[in-house]
Amino acid sequence: MASHTNSSDSRTIAAVEKSCAILDGLHELRSATLSELADHLGLTPGTVHPHLITLTENQLVVKKDDVYYPGFKFLRVGETRRRENTLYRHAADDVENLAEATDTRAQIYVEEFGMATCVDHRGSSNSILPVDDVGDQVHLHVIAAGKAMLAEFSDDRVEAIVEQHGLPADTENTIVDEAALYEELSEVSEQGYAINDEEHMAGLSAVGAAITAEDGTVIGALSVAFPVNMMDDDEFMERVRHAVVGAANSIELKISIENRDD
Repeated sequence: MASHTNSSDSRTIAAVEKSCAILDGLHELRSATLSELADHLGLTPGTVHPHLITLTENQLVVKKDDVYYPGFKFLRVGETRRRENTLYRHAADDVENLAEATDTRAQIYVEEFGMATCVDHRGSSNSILPVDDVGDQVHLHVIAAGKAMLAEFSDDRVEAIVEQHGLPADTENTIVDEAALYEELSEVSEQGYAINDEEHMAGLSAVGAAITAEDGTVIGALSVAFPVNMMDDDEFMERVRHAVVGAANSIELKISIENRDD
């Protein structure tokens, strides 16, 4: 369950934090009765119920036959935000072409709150199913796109993210040592792309590249995912690395041209 508590900030409102925790819990369960949700959160039904009533009245939660569901209002809000995102608006064609050209699953991520959020994914007819769905959050250090973004951040920003989220392991290959992470980020910065070698999911690898503005601001990153055995094919890996970096450069150019026109 996600935590919204911030003890260092006295401006937070406890009731709102509790409502946010309830929404997160409902999302994790997908649907739940009052008692199921209360048990999941470690709260009493009497504490949870008033929040559910308020959330239902504001169309953020739906109640059907004593079962609560997240409301579709989130879809409207999230999709509007996604359509207005600079990376999403400029990357759609490139991501589609990248997936088809490499016969892989291609996805784009943005960073928020020190996490990577998937905002789109496309796949060729032979590609794997998406590991991260649209809207999913994942730790930056476990995916190629996330490491590509970390490599573009300042040391202070990386340190703050590691301090906030730690380096949890998704697989036995995940980097969990801070010194090892910095060493790899240095390599990523030099070569212009990052590799995920079964660090997010066993049997799956990926190549990712960051997308930045002219002033160095990190806009997001894209990556392609494929079965780990493909990493032994030098010709495939060379083609994928070249395609990913090329697509990232193409997107950066589109964004740069738009910004100059503005």
